[in-house]
Amino acid sequence: MGRNLKEMDVNNNINVATNDRNLVELAGLHAYKYPRLDSTVEVNGIEYLVMDTNYNTPTGLDAFTVRNESTKEITIVYVGTDAAAENGKQDLLTDVQLLSDLTLPQLEASAEYLNRIQKEYMNEGGVSSVTGNSLGGPLANYAVRNRPDIKSVTLNPALFPKGVIDPNKSYDNITNYFTNYDVLTGTLIALNLDSRIPGKRYDISTGIPMIGEKFSILTNNHTGYTDGGKYVIGLDGEPGYGEIHVEADAHIMTSIWTGEPLYGGHSDRIEINRENLNLLAEALSGDVTTRLGYAQDYLSNSQEIAQHEGDRYSERLSRLQMIFEDSFENLIGNPLFIGITTTGHRLTSEIDHLISLLNMAENASKSLNGVLNSPPVELVEHLFNRSISVESIFGQARNQLLEFKQEINSLTGFLQNILHKEIPELFSGGKETLEDLLVNEMLAHYEIIKANSVKMNSHIAEFQSQVGDLAKNFGERDSSLSASISGEASVQHEVVMPKKNDYVLETSNHMLIGMKVKEIYLDGSFEAFKGVSHRFLLPLLGGLSGIAFTIENTLEVISAQIKGAMNIALSGTVPGKIISIFSDFDDKIRSYVSSALEPIDELAATIEGLRDGLTRLTIGFPALLDSFRPYIDSAIFDKTSYSNIHIYNVSAMAIHEEMEMLFDDIVHQLSQHKGNSIQALCEISQRVKDNMIQLRQQVDRVTL
Repeated sequence: MGRNLKEMDVNNNINVATNDRNLVELAGLHAYKYPRLDSTVEVNGIEYLVMDTNYNTPTGLDAFTVRNESTKEITIVYVGTDAAAENGKQDLLTDVQLLSDLTLPQLEASAEYLNRIQKEYMNEGGVSSVTGNSLGGPLANYAVRNRPDIKSVTLNPALFPKGVIDPNKSYDNITNYFTNYDVLTGTLIALNLDSRIPGKRYDISTGIPMIGEKFSILTNNHTGYTDGGKYVIGLDGEPGYGEIHVEADAHIMTSIWTGEPLYGGHSDRIEINRENLNLLAEALSGDVTTRLGYAQDYLSNSQEIAQHEGDRYSERLSRLQMIFEDSFENLIGNPLFIGITTTGHRLTSEIDHLISLLNMAENASKSLNGVLNSPPVELVEHLFNRSISVESIFGQARNQLLEFKQEINSLTGFLQNILHKEIPELFSGGKETLEDLLVNEMLAHYEIIKANSVKMNSHIAEFQSQVGDLAKNFGERDSSLSASISGEASVQHEVVMPKKNDYVLETSNHMLIGMKVKEIYLDGSFEAFKGVSHRFLLPLLGGLSGIAFTIENTLEVISAQIKGAMNIALSGTVPGKIISIFSDFDDKIRSYVSSALEPIDELAATIEGLRDGLTRLTIGFPALLDSFRPYIDSAIFDKTSYSNIHIYNVSAMAIHEEMEMLFDDIVHQLSQHKGNSIQALCEISQRVKDNMIQLRQQVDRVTL
């Protein structure tokens, strides 16, 4: 339970013993602060005096001894791995050697320290418990492995070396708490090495799911604590900004009445009397309400994040469209294709420029023909029986360029369809109606969760009031009975039955398959998107590449004819040489040929560059689509936002699950009681528990 109940326990002088919660906090939080001798440490409202310290020893052992000033119990706290300590290298060495079968000096030193403290404080009852986190876990467990009279409680402990555990011992005095997001214990379990940790193992839900943000999360999950006891999500003022309470001890569920951990089964039976009903009422109004309030806040923050995602639908869509445009253009790698997804792009005007280059070449060729058809050339033609003409093929090249321009416009039209129809459909799970389907589903589901959370908290508040009223009623009955026994009055008291009001939670038809729906939407939408893209775009690209190749061939023919004409005219024949002596015939030929070839060469080089880009796009487009999928995933629901929702939701579910465990024990304690009023309370508490289960299951639907 939480702070309020712990403080209440102290005030009522109940459960002030050094329980598992206090030991876990000493191990995971205060141990790493190295408290000074004679200083005091406050743990959950209880003051502990530091009676002895054992720091900076040659073996690397760091430990200290505290006394519960309420009960005078003595506890040894073993400090876990601390590489920054004076002899921290010994900690790291011991961590490595735990995987071996060596006899480790630090483990032996932990037992020696226990023996020394035990002797020094024998007159005060000796050591009643030890505790440790990480490396401190095996240090504590090793020290008491042969001392069943001393309790050891650890948090995320490391393992024993091989051969230390006696398979014939149960080590009932050792309790180990594993947190669900700790990397060390998770690794030990995965490697089946947790069998080398003696005693009982209880799993508790605390910490932050690993989201790859900060190394400090690893450390905090391992020690069970963070500075201030909270993990901050988001930035102040942003949607979903809030805090997760991550103190490991608050997640250890114990009986309201006995303080026993509830992981091994129900707590021992208690008498249902006024005092114990008062304890239940105070717990319900205190820690239970506080922790369920945390859960409700977490879920409200999750809903706020989901709502924010809905509000920025246009932004997410626009970003996805921009990523596709950039990916498409970058894959081509030709600046002429920049803006190809929009009308009026540069490539259309560039093709017009290419046509103008063709016109320039054609005009130069006409001038060349004028020279070639002059009388000297006619003489050459007569001699060689050859006619030279370069005009007819230009019309063919011009038609090909116009066809290329038309196909480019078709490509632009298809890309616009991709951007403004196919990409928006990615958000709708492939449905006809363009809408933010996943976010809308989540928001509708969260509205039901919100209403059910309020209803459940009202149910608990009413239950608390009913418990309190019944306790008061019991007290009045006892007073009446006492007065009757003393002869002052006759018994005239009737026990009031708690009213069993119905608090039926609303069922939800949303997110019925949980967050798998996101993957289903993503898979279906992406496959449809990929299918459309392949079916229409690849033929377009193939056609454009073919036209470009044809244009290149045509330009080669033009270039060859122009060069051939020049070679014939300047072939070095006798008439040609005679003519060149008396005229500038060859200079004119060379000038017009150059004027014709220069624009043809520029045109050919540009077309070649365009064809190369189209070829790269054709080959690389399937890979482009695959690389686009993660962006679709993020756009359907932002990954950072969803990570924060995930953290909030699993934290809320952890509280609900813990409260289920607590109410299961409440039902157990109230059951098998003959009084009708207690039976009524038992039925109400069972309904509360059932509602908690239903609410947790609904939250689980929007949790990855």
